[in-house]
Amino acid sequence: MRKYLGLSILILGILNAPNGFSADEPQSLTATQIVSKHLQAIGGKEAVGRLTSRVAIGTVKKESEPDAQMAIMSEGPDRVSAVYVFKDYTWQLTYDHGKVIFRPAISKEGSLVEKKYREMLTTGAMFNNISLYNILLQPESDDVKFEAKGTKKVKNRAAYVVELRRAKMPPLLLYFDAETFMWVRTDYGNVSYAKSMGKLTNDVVQHGEDQTSIDFSFDTWDFKEVDGVKLPFKFEQTIAFPLIKQKSAGTIVGTIKEYRHNLPIDPKMFQ
Repeated sequence: MRKYLGLSILILGILNAPNGFSADEPQSLTATQIVSKHLQAIGGKEAVGRLTSRVAIGTVKKESEPDAQMAIMSEGPDRVSAVYVFKDYTWQLTYDHGKVIFRPAISKEGSLVEKKYREMLTTGAMFNNISLYNILLQPESDDVKFEAKGTKKVKNRAAYVVELRRAKMPPLLLYFDAETFMWVRTDYGNVSYAKSMGKLTNDVVQHGEDQTSIDFSFDTWDFKEVDGVKLPFKFEQTIAFPLIKQKSAGTIVGTIKEYRHNLPIDPKMFQ
């Protein structure tokens, strides 16, 4: 009797054992598997490869200002330019075959903020997969290393975390939704500085705090299919003083209204 009772308990334990995957605790995957599933989920590398240029057009909201016009233009393999036409200035973030452009000018005291944005542009992970300058689409090389780092919640949903390391660059963290495998966030690291910051060329006011620390990130969501590829129509991006007035750091929220593919982009857009 005891023998059969023990066997029943053993069977019951096996049936009730966790299977290693749930919505809260996603299945363990390697970085290569996660990236591969992401590319498959957005439509496949072949479908993306048919796209030679991309223009994302929409609006962006900064602080209490009216919605501003914006565009993110890109060409594979290594060209991207974002332009946000705010009320007091136009913010340009451009990477063109190794050359980085950041406008408007920031004083020397604010150089750490500008340096961080310039670093972000060189990674191939800026703007997530809004941009065709995308490190996940480029051939593997010794310069690029991916490593799975478990899971974390992003906007209350489980996401796989992949660390990206490139030579002479700080590591980044890429987040992929555990169910859809959409690229939903990039963490670019942190900047700390004493904020006796100078003004922008359009006379942005000084900020009063002495020290601040900023975590830089880019979030994307609201994915829809465009020309056979799933793309985000909403994004949230870290922005820092002196590019904003009311506090040391915050975010801008963008709404993409239209994507256009395979159209010629004026070279001046990358200058």
